Amino acid sequence: MDQAALAKALAEHKASEVHGRTFGPYIHDIVYGANDGIVTTFAVVSGVNGAALAPSVVVIMGLANVLADGLSMGLGSYLSSRSKRDNYHRILKEEYREIEEIPEIEREEIREIYRAKGFQGADLETVTRVITADKKIWVDTMMREENGLTLEDSDNAALHGLVTFVAFVIFGMIPIAPYLLPMSEGRRFPVTIVATGIALLLVGLLRSVVTRERIFRGPLEILFIGTVCAVVAYFVGAALRGFAAGIAM
Repeated sequence: MDQAALAKALAEHKASEVHGRTFGPYIHDIVYGANDGIVTTFAVVSGVNGAALAPSVVVIMGLANVLADGLSMGLGSYLSSRSKRDNYHRILKEEYREIEEIPEIEREEIREIYRAKGFQGADLETVTRVITADKKIWVDTMMREENGLTLEDSDNAALHGLVTFVAFVIFGMIPIAPYLLPMSEGRRFPVTIVATGIALLLVGLLRSVVTRERIFRGPLEILFIGTVCAVVAYFVGAALRGFAAGIAM
């Protein structure tokens, strides 16, 4: 393959997004926010139904959970990403300082890294010389190979937080939606169960499609986790039904 054909093939490869780069950086936020939004809100609905409380309690507690917990998760994601970014820049400064103060030791670290990758003899010395000839390349290599850090891992802290919050709110509204719609009292909880199960499967499928792994296992894992949490919440509510009735009196 000549250079022109190779360049064209490379451009097509990048355009195809075969590695899931479109959603990849935010798939964790989407799945984490959506899954937690569905599970925690459905747990609230299940617990209230188990305790045989009024439907209005479902709406009040459900909305409070969606907004308060969603905001908490969004801010938590933001602070976590910002902490990673701050830590990245702290270690980055340390690496630049060490290159200035102890260049031979830092150069030997590069040599050890690539020796472990299988480089030997003249090839090892060549790759060490090329990398350490440019401070930025040298430091970036140390950050990635020695510390396991890249700037992309901690970038866009605010967007990560926003994606988590939005995913939580959108999916968290699903379990309480039947209680906001006109339908008979007896149908609301069964409809909630079905809608929540479908939502959990969709979140799992989204994770599997983006990561291109475990197409069936991913949705079933998330559905199983949500089911366990809901069952626990329902029976806790049922066990405390008498206690709740006593307080109401």
